[in-house]
Amino acid sequence: MALLLAAALAPRALAQGDAAALIGRARQYLDEFNADSAAALLERALAPSSQLTSAQRVRASVLYGVAQLTRGNASAARLAFRSALQLSPTERVDSLAFLEPDNLLREFNTERAAVAPVAAAPGAPTATARLAVQADFPADTTLEVSEGRLPITPRPSRRADAVVAVGPADVPTVVLWSDTLEAGGSGALGWNLRGPEGALVAPGRYALRVTAVDSAGEVSATIERVLVVSRIVADTQPLPAPLLPSAFAPETLLIRRGSPGAVLAGAGLGAFAALLPTALGRTELNKGLSGDGTAYAVAASVTVAGLVGFLGGHRTRYLPENAQRNAELRQSDAASRAAIAAANAQARENAPVRVRLERSGP
Repeated sequence: MALLLAAALAPRALAQGDAAALIGRARQYLDEFNADSAAALLERALAPSSQLTSAQRVRASVLYGVAQLTRGNASAARLAFRSALQLSPTERVDSLAFLEPDNLLREFNTERAAVAPVAAAPGAPTATARLAVQADFPADTTLEVSEGRLPITPRPSRRADAVVAVGPADVPTVVLWSDTLEAGGSGALGWNLRGPEGALVAPGRYALRVTAVDSAGEVSATIERVLVVSRIVADTQPLPAPLLPSAFAPETLLIRRGSPGAVLAGAGLGAFAALLPTALGRTELNKGLSGDGTAYAVAASVTVAGLVGFLGGHRTRYLPENAQRNAELRQSDAASRAAIAAANAQARENAPVRVRLERSGP
């Protein structure tokens, strides 16, 4: 019934010159997965006697190829696609992929490649444009370390997956980060400035590489841009100067006075020297005229020596209060230095990252 209806409608549409209505009706049949009726209408529309514009003929040929693929006639589909591409080498069928997702794009792009030499001949239409890709990203930006992401928006020349990768500029085989924007996707991919292990990349030069791959397997040329990553200088605190000796209190006290025991010992020795002759029975040693006063002289010398030792001697006294204060001062200085060093390290770790595009030439 569908075929009979199509056969009945097609001549009337052509008689009225309404080629657009025929093509539109065939498109509806394809949406309803009624490939037989669509093919019958499109055969009438593509007849040599039809008065189609170039755009209408391209559209009808593409739809006819889709209908033939749905019916399992790949050879007829390829011929239809080739006819369309010879008229319009840049024609696309992305919006029709849902009708026959398994082989539509593959067969269409196969014919596109076959048409290219013909299209390059003198006077022929322009050759088929190859798949290409571009990428948009800030040329110079500053990002926070914790949550900052460099936005990268791939732009394939036609519907295709876009693969973005970042690695060291001087080591092309190393990939630190990569992501894919699927065909038909929108928005930007975001590099968090970290490698596969989650560590922030070191300052240096990194290559941003973008490649597109369509559903037929065509791969675009890879574009490469060099990004220079650097850290913003952190605002740090200077360490205080080392403590001078004058900051500490003396922990000992030097006392310039001998011990009283030295005086008592000297006096005792002097008395012993004076009494020794009497104890030995030699009292004449201490008598004025008959003796020479040796015992008294010795006693006086010993006593004077003890007194001189008392007046000229010295001793050291430990001051525990000052020692405790000095220990607390050293501890406080060490804690302050450690706190400042930790704060400086944290400030350097959290310093923002600058990412800029390395430009060539002046």
